[in-house]
Amino acid sequence: MNLYNTAALVGVIATLERPSSFLLDLYFPDEQTFDTEEVYFDKIERARRLAPFVSPKVAGKAERSRGYSTRTFAPAYVKPKHLVEPAKALKRAPGENLGGGQLSAEQRFQMAVADNLMLEDEQITRREEWMASELLRTGSVTVEGEDYPTQVVDLGRHNDLTITLTDALRWGESGVSPMTSIRIWAALVASKSGAMARNVVLDPLAALIFQQDDEVREVLDNRRQVSGTFELSGLQGGYGAGDEAVYLGSIGQFDFWQYQDIYTDAAGAEAKMLPDYTVMVGSPKQAAGVRCYGAIQDVGAQLRPMSRFPKMWNTEDPPVTTTMTQSAPLPVLGRPDAVLAATVR
Repeated sequence: MNLYNTAALVGVIATLERPSSFLLDLYFPDEQTFDTEEVYFDKIERARRLAPFVSPKVAGKAERSRGYSTRTFAPAYVKPKHLVEPAKALKRAPGENLGGGQLSAEQRFQMAVADNLMLEDEQITRREEWMASELLRTGSVTVEGEDYPTQVVDLGRHNDLTITLTDALRWGESGVSPMTSIRIWAALVASKSGAMARNVVLDPLAALIFQQDDEVREVLDNRRQVSGTFELSGLQGGYGAGDEAVYLGSIGQFDFWQYQDIYTDAAGAEAKMLPDYTVMVGSPKQAAGVRCYGAIQDVGAQLRPMSRFPKMWNTEDPPVTTTMTQSAPLPVLGRPDAVLAATVR
């Protein structure tokens, strides 16, 4: 069985179907790679000055341009690795007839390599989705791992934009209006960042309370107008997601999405991308999110900037082929104050 070069492996990854990445696709649509170990990102400050009154006979005064602060961070490295044992090329592949004979050993080997690359890409993407969730909910993410010192990436989001409702103020309590909360939070986002929050993401438990509210049931419009025609059913998926994200409808300026995904943590336990009763209100466009990637620290990649660097090699004794995909990912928000997160119960 022949080894594939980097160009061929990159080509395979490019054709694979990516896993659910709703938050990444929604808030971090752009990608930027760096040829350095560190990635650089700017926090954009919104200028709100009024134009000063002056006499037409007096020369105008130059003002400072809108400010920003540049930060650097060395992303943690990820490199999931898997084996392709020779026996896989000799056994019936999933979906192949029980009698065999449909696929050659070479074809089964190719399928096993592609399956490994897909699994590795899924693991990296799921890690990026987890980082995106942390950043959107808290304004920071704690990066830690084996042989990697714990570091905190803090985007400097205003503390008022992380909210926990308590006691009688929680959603589901008597007299509490979810839409009133959302309108207040959108106004808060506007006051802190100048962004107009139009997108609301709820986990299933928060969405259940939201949809049971009398005001919401009365005015929620789950139709979408496309090219002059209405789609009468709620939209599923979108932004590259599968069944994990469901379009709930719109009210006024707001579009509502229910989203939840499950991942397995380092201890092998299942966990949720969004904690129970999470609501995020923000402006994906004005948040200016970018998926950043540091340089691949592998001579095979020639230290080039790449979001994924797949490679494979043989071991002679015992005879086995190994695949590995390397990445140094860090999603960041240029305007972190353009999104608010609340725990509503």
